[in-house]
Amino acid sequence: MQNTKQTDLAHRRKAWIGEARVLLPLLSIWGTEWIFSALVDVAIIWGDFDWLKQAGLITAVVASLIQIWGMRKEMRRDEDAKVMVSDQSGWGHPIFLLLPGALLIAAIALLEAIGAIGPLFAPVMRAFILAVGFVQFGLLLGRPLVYLGLWLFTLSAIMGVWYLGYSAVVLEGMGGISLLVSGYMLRVWGK
Repeated sequence: MQNTKQTDLAHRRKAWIGEARVLLPLLSIWGTEWIFSALVDVAIIWGDFDWLKQAGLITAVVASLIQIWGMRKEMRRDEDAKVMVSDQSGWGHPIFLLLPGALLIAAIALLEAIGAIGPLFAPVMRAFILAVGFVQFGLLLGRPLVYLGLWLFTLSAIMGVWYLGYSAVVLEGMGGISLLVSGYMLRVWGK
């Protein structure tokens, strides 16, 4: 009985990893954007490059929308071929994986817009949310993602308490690297 449960869980995990692989381009896009934003934060010392952060964000949003549009077309093609993704793992369409993240991003944007989060605390808050996301997905996809989330959570706490002035550069850079690493892990696990 125990062996069949473990086998069933292994098959589900494999299906979940297969579904999560559609998010690889999004992880790359946003990981690169976070790293670019951290580099712009460093470059601001030498000039007014704040417009580059906005350009990077807009570029990442447009690239993400193009990617999501392509995923939508692919899902339609799969449905036409009578391959139902929801039968594989129970998640439904992979696009629903993005819904919690989109809601969290919208919540943070709202909190920043109304001034509930100070400019020094915004990077810490974003890193905490990313860390929680890693832990959440790690529970389904694999323990290394949980460890990655715990590491980022610890780094965010340390930066928030002792090095708040440097948090934008460090946490955006490390968050971007973490996104790229998680994409690499999903790519390797899916083989």
